[in-house]
Amino acid sequence: MKDFFLNEKPVMALVTIRKHRDDVYGSLISQKIDTTYAHTVKILSRMEDHDLIETEKKGRKKILTLTDKGEEYADHFIELINCFEDNQIEKQSP
Repeated sequence: MKDFFLNEKPVMALVTIRKHRDDVYGSLISQKIDTTYAHTVKILSRMEDHDLIETEKKGRKKILTLTDKGEEYADHFIELINCFEDNQIEKQSP
């Protein structure tokens, strides 16, 4: 699983689901992380296999929600991303 989450797209997909307030669909994730829908489906499938997300069918689409484990991972990634961004800002300051 570590190899999977050392890639940008899965991390950003998880973070996007966490930060989004409305219903989240695969097509929305594709747009937000700038990848093909097919690649997004593979990412989401792996996340579901690792019990990070759950899907619920709503019409023709599947709504994505994080499990407790998924929320925990997403929160850690958000914290880590914020640390990187804060560190980048500090390096740019005179």
